Amino acid sequence: MRDRTLGRVVANEPLGSMVRLSVRVPGWRAAVAGQFALLQAEPSRCFLGRAVSVSDQRGERVCFLIAPVGDGTRELCSLAQGSSLWVLGPLGRGFGISALARNSGRTVIVAGGVGVAPFPLLVRQMAEGYGALAAQVLVLLGFRDSVQSLAADPVREAVAASEGLGLRCRLEVAVEDGSRGPAEKVTDLLERHLMPGDRLAVCGPDVMAAAVWRVCSRTDGVQAWFSLEAKMACGVGSCHGCAIELADGSAARVCHEGPVFCGREVFGD
Repeated sequence: MRDRTLGRVVANEPLGSMVRLSVRVPGWRAAVAGQFALLQAEPSRCFLGRAVSVSDQRGERVCFLIAPVGDGTRELCSLAQGSSLWVLGPLGRGFGISALARNSGRTVIVAGGVGVAPFPLLVRQMAEGYGALAAQVLVLLGFRDSVQSLAADPVREAVAASEGLGLRCRLEVAVEDGSRGPAEKVTDLLERHLMPGDRLAVCGPDVMAAAVWRVCSRTDGVQAWFSLEAKMACGVGSCHGCAIELADGSAARVCHEGPVFCGREVFGD
């Protein structure tokens, strides 16, 4: 089993209702967008670490976008610069960058709430790996209110930086309470923009993911990959605590076979 590494917080940046935590992790091995790490404060009041998507990385500096929704994530969000935490990762299976970036059709990123977390890294990896040769990228983000929507800032930064590398990328944001434009969900944006042959990278709540798949199933030639949310314990596939049932009746461990799955694996045809 892979050993944990003791990291150190180098920045704690509030972004509306979430926090972008930047951590120096000695010996960090580069993640693929969609992979995650188990994080646990040192010392911690919680028995287990929390699974958090890798949001961005620069060498040994790794960024995580965290929503304080429980004891573990609130503890992580409260860590100040210089605080220590245990890091186990990168873990799991991420998005297939080459499949998303190939220069035919479009890549459409769809995210809701804290589900925006993996996409600054995905946009940057597509730009750095393919640049102007990559497919056009459309980023659709959805949030509950204007406060939560501040978590779009890391994605905006990645989109702006990607343009300098030749990536053709456009971003739209929907806010459900109407505090920033029309009251819409991210699936409303997807309904308007989805085209035959599009390839989707999706992350967000289960209800949103199912709604995205229903939209996809009505459009010809669409492929979609979903980064699923699940409560995890070990993070490496040993405890089976995050197992889900796939469309064919088989079981899969979100931490090991996922968290990224093909839509048909999860939802069926």
